[in-house]
Amino acid sequence: MGTRRSFLRKAGLSAVGTVAGITLLPPPPDATDPTGTVEAAEPPSAVSEWTDEPITDEDDAPIGRYHYEPTGDGFRATAPFNVVVLPEADGDRGLETVMSVLEAEGWIRSPEEYTRFAWDRETESYVRQQATAAQAYYGVNGRRHVRCWSFDGVISMQAHEDSPARPTHGVPSYQRGRDTIEAIFDGADWRVSPNAIDLANAKRPDHDGVATVIAEDP
Repeated sequence: MGTRRSFLRKAGLSAVGTVAGITLLPPPPDATDPTGTVEAAEPPSAVSEWTDEPITDEDDAPIGRYHYEPTGDGFRATAPFNVVVLPEADGDRGLETVMSVLEAEGWIRSPEEYTRFAWDRETESYVRQQATAAQAYYGVNGRRHVRCWSFDGVISMQAHEDSPARPTHGVPSYQRGRDTIEAIFDGADWRVSPNAIDLANAKRPDHDGVATVIAEDP
């Protein structure tokens, strides 16, 4: 079986395109305020082996560094992962637990979006997004949006803020997406550890290259 490097053709990181949509609905009345700060917890011991030095190769840990779009001759990185989630359950059950927290906030599963892929080191292949959610199905006026993959019980989440869908869709902030996820899971009594894992994947306009770790266990 070919290696990851035989699949991937490196190119500049980008995330552009256009999508159609309808007006973004306001968040539900009981939605978590994403503008505050969370009380940082110590990273759980489950990630201790990944906090000492940057992760620079996706074959070194069950954590993605980027998600990708297919091209004519491979895959191109489009956005950096910035949240790592550790649910108590593994596999699909754990992923559903994570998504249920977002659904309780009024987020919508499988919204209108581009399809992206992440590298699975076990199968040595790019895997289609496994779970996604956003504040609105379409994002004409903008929205927060996440894509998730679960590898070895560890969920890699890409969180960002979408710009209005027209005239040109873009990502004005990764930080605000990450801040929103931190606030939501903190409000759901999960353990939130900002800036816990260095993924060495900084990207404009505002991603600093590190990921927040969120754990379900107290």
